[in-house]
Amino acid sequence: MQFCSHAIRVSALVWLLASVAFAQVPSSKRVILIINENSSYSDVVANMPWLVSQGSANGYATNYQSDNGGSLLDYLWLASGSCESSANCTLPSGTHDFNCSGNDCYYPGTSTTDPITDDNIFREMNNAGISWKVYAQSYAAAGGTVTTPDNNKGTAYYRRHNGATWYSDILSNVSGSASKVVDLAQLGTDLANNQLPRFMIIVPDGNHDAHDCPVGMSSCTEAQKLAATDQFLSETLGPILNTSDFQPGGTGLAFVTFDECGGGTNDGCNASVYTALIGPQVVAHTVSGTRYKHENTLRTMLDALGIKNYPGASASAVDMTDFFSANKPQVSVSTPKSGSKVDSPTSLAASAVASTGHSISGWAVYVDSTLAYSGGSSSSIKSSVKMNPGPHTVLVRAWDTSGAFGDQTLSITTKTPAPSVTVLTPGGGTTVGSPVNVQASATPTSGQTISGWWVYVDSVGVYSAGSESTLNTNIPIATGPHKVIVRAWDSSGAFGDKSFDLTISSKPAVDVASPAPNAKVNSPFTVQASATPSSSRSIAGWRIYLDSVAVYQAGAVASFKTSVAAASGKHTLIVRAWDSSGAYGDQTLKITVP
Repeated sequence: MQFCSHAIRVSALVWLLASVAFAQVPSSKRVILIINENSSYSDVVANMPWLVSQGSANGYATNYQSDNGGSLLDYLWLASGSCESSANCTLPSGTHDFNCSGNDCYYPGTSTTDPITDDNIFREMNNAGISWKVYAQSYAAAGGTVTTPDNNKGTAYYRRHNGATWYSDILSNVSGSASKVVDLAQLGTDLANNQLPRFMIIVPDGNHDAHDCPVGMSSCTEAQKLAATDQFLSETLGPILNTSDFQPGGTGLAFVTFDECGGGTNDGCNASVYTALIGPQVVAHTVSGTRYKHENTLRTMLDALGIKNYPGASASAVDMTDFFSANKPQVSVSTPKSGSKVDSPTSLAASAVASTGHSISGWAVYVDSTLAYSGGSSSSIKSSVKMNPGPHTVLVRAWDTSGAFGDQTLSITTKTPAPSVTVLTPGGGTTVGSPVNVQASATPTSGQTISGWWVYVDSVGVYSAGSESTLNTNIPIATGPHKVIVRAWDSSGAFGDKSFDLTISSKPAVDVASPAPNAKVNSPFTVQASATPSSSRSIAGWRIYLDSVAVYQAGAVASFKTSVAAASGKHTLIVRAWDSSGAYGDQTLKITVP
């Protein structure tokens, strides 16, 4: 009898480990995050019946630990997987010190924001074309800008509870990010118009997130704060939970958590905060005792959105997989990304994890409900799918040997065929002298030839060329920053662009005639270059660097031609010219020696 009991325990352990190994976070059409304030796990359970009922019906964590004392630091953990402050945490790999505290991120001794440039969920969503918004209560009344400070104009709005507003992506309005932080009133409009973004953060103000007393009260108990917070969640999140995304068959996923458990993460509550996961893909009545932190929530949200770049500590954090069923295959499409514009035929790559105890038995790819690809018993597929120009819905489905199947659905747009343009030099984002040596090549659409070129500087055409597949010209450009577009047409009338930023300074402009960028050359190879000095100056000297080692120098000549020896392999070649002002200009090329 003792042996049987031991065997049962071992069998259960094997099953549990298999479940964890195979479980994945399912893809979600809608992901919501709501962060409340300064409340212990026990106080929430005792005073927030609506939230607790949602957690009980869906899932909640009993061993979820906050990361830091001080509001803003925890909000940053949920966005970039770091407190962004070496004084307040050990900085995770890839993150840096931006002088953040629980209240702000300011340059030392100033009141000037130190923008956080580390990777974050907002940057990743912008890069992936995922729609998102932050709906902040009292935001408009407080001033309605991403730098609006705490309690501005007598409101209960807290910027330190709005983590998005401390990242450079939002502060610099990258991809219109600043306009994605809106007043909470917009949520009702977007919900009524069926225009909710795929990811949203709902930011209650201090009267409704348990930070301050409820409206109209100058003093209050913790129970009264939490009652107001619970009512806010019921009235704000409740209507969203009634949408199809959060009904059976939907894929919506909502996270409700708290920044910390009291005046600090260990202020008598052992850093434990109540966290609920709500949605039809959450296994009903899940109670998780796994120790999780804010970076686990960040990792789980990213995976639910299909994002595979993980900022900060989320790169090593585990997903909250025990909240999700593993009784069907979990499909992950690595390319293309949903929301992207692609060429046809489109490269498609996907993988699938079968349900416990089974293996993948088949695949199908549907484009606008029409079968476009089928495959057999492989855990991953790579295919090329033809699609007409325009928007498409692509469904990737995998079956396993249990007969169950899992899906991932993408919305993509197939581009009208156009020439592809490659700019070999100058590199985007570089600083060069004028005139600028522009070298480019173009590949026409199938069956066509390149028929013409234009180069635009700040939307003004400055150079044109005819029917040649490559471009090599020198273009005078004024000192300062510029946006450059190199455009090529083909004989179908279609055109393709390559755009890049460029800064022109008072330095020599170097033109390397040989070798060409990215060329394969035999050793020794010829290097031929010329340079134009800055205004009223003359060329004073030259050097060639091969993989950062000087291998040639010359004096006051406007051009030169020499031979350079190099070992087999890939190399970086820098050709540098000085002029009589002491300034120098470079051309950097990648070459390969067979």
